Amino acid sequence: MFIEFTMLDVDLNEPLIEEENNDDEPFIGQTFESQEEAYVFYNKYAKQHGFVVRKDRSDTRHGRTIRRDFYCHCGGKKPLKVVDFSKPQRNKESSKCDCKAHMRITLKKCFDIFPEEWHVTKYSKQHNHVMLPPEAMRFLPSNRNISGEDEKKILLLKEAGLSARQIIRVLELEKNVGHGELPFIQKDVRNLFGRVKRLLGANDSKSLLEYMKSTNEENNKFQYAYTVDGERRLENIFWCSAESFDWYQKYGDVVVFDTTYKVNAYDMPCGIFVGVDNHGRTILFGCALLRNETTSTFSWLMKTFVRIMKSAPKTIITDQDPWMSKAIENEMPTTKHSYCIWHITSKFSCWFATLLRENYQKWCADFYNLYKMTITEEFERSWTLMIAKYNLQENKHVQGLYNVRYFWAPAYLRDYFFGGMITTGRSGA
Repeated sequence: MFIEFTMLDVDLNEPLIEEENNDDEPFIGQTFESQEEAYVFYNKYAKQHGFVVRKDRSDTRHGRTIRRDFYCHCGGKKPLKVVDFSKPQRNKESSKCDCKAHMRITLKKCFDIFPEEWHVTKYSKQHNHVMLPPEAMRFLPSNRNISGEDEKKILLLKEAGLSARQIIRVLELEKNVGHGELPFIQKDVRNLFGRVKRLLGANDSKSLLEYMKSTNEENNKFQYAYTVDGERRLENIFWCSAESFDWYQKYGDVVVFDTTYKVNAYDMPCGIFVGVDNHGRTILFGCALLRNETTSTFSWLMKTFVRIMKSAPKTIITDQDPWMSKAIENEMPTTKHSYCIWHITSKFSCWFATLLRENYQKWCADFYNLYKMTITEEFERSWTLMIAKYNLQENKHVQGLYNVRYFWAPAYLRDYFFGGMITTGRSGA
């Protein structure tokens, strides 16, 4: 038996025209196995088209729901507002505008041999309001969600004493997403605290360590280390997630370490190690809670970081802290240490503004030009001229700034790799 194939007269250079895909839009007769499946489907469609689904009327007979309506969140009329002037008033406008867009599902059989299914029996896509832009959709309550795994991490950080804002920042870094790109916001984190009703108390450190231990047993790439004081109270702790460990192995040449944030509950510095990936995005390498900011504490932390991460970074950027500098010198002798230029300039800006007054702006311009220099001889010559210009030869603050020039001046750092980073701002951006 032979089958004859006929070649179609088609111009292969002509672009193909694809039919518009409307598979995601509901239609009369569409079936679902459950109410929840129908809701998830319609909600997904709503997210793509700028509105939110609200569960509305239902019909229940003999204890069984046989009909359910899903409406646009703007459906229904604005409720009458009773104003009590003795109480503070919320200036919040209702979103309801009697929008008629909806989908109705009804429980029925097509044929006797088929089981009961939920059928779309009514559908309208006519909205009478402006649809929400995609960037606004994710902020709506129905589109925000905290996964079970994220809940565990949030509660862990809460037990450690971090605020909702700090927790959001740590999770953004850990997940390698931009600021505000998590599927939840600070309000959701605070609501989680309220639901769980987890009270801060004497068992915080015990719960924290139990979580660390169980997480390490689930994935041995999750690493942590801690110290206790003479009364067996938690003193310092460092931890690194599995993802952070893998990132460090790939992108750990440059590390930024910052202890700007303090945990309000215990007044403990929260240290964050971050870096950048090959796309220039900020990534988290590890976190630490410290009892204080002494040389011995920083020495323990830097030694622990190198041991857990298997190697020291090639360069590290920190603020200008003498105790931290000493610890890095002792525990990371092969690492080039650099100071955050923002901390350098902010530390002296107020003092110079008072001292120089009308010449302050000129000083800033001269210092900036000096900072851009990459040749050490040029830097030294220009520094001497600048100091003489403003008659600052005997000033101890200027002398101190010059003494640490090896930590901040590009002329002395040009042979080292910094991945485009010159400040610790990555840790809190």
